[in-house]
Amino acid sequence: MSSSPLPIRQDLRDFFRDCERVLATVHAPDHAPYSHDELQMICYYANEVAKMADAQRLAEHRNGKPALT
Repeated sequence: MSSSPLPIRQDLRDFFRDCERVLATVHAPDHAPYSHDELQMICYYANEVAKMADAQRLAEHRNGKPALT
């Protein structure tokens, strides 16, 4: 992931770095497929993060603040 000119919180930088690592390892030739439980956890957290982001964007839109794109 390239560095951002915007200030990003450390916990989010860690999260993004870990996501990048997971995405990169999927394409490694020796990567074992994820187990059913691992896939369920990936989907759960991806959906929860997406819902959180959508809720914040909706709240910002309702409050007249610019929505993130």
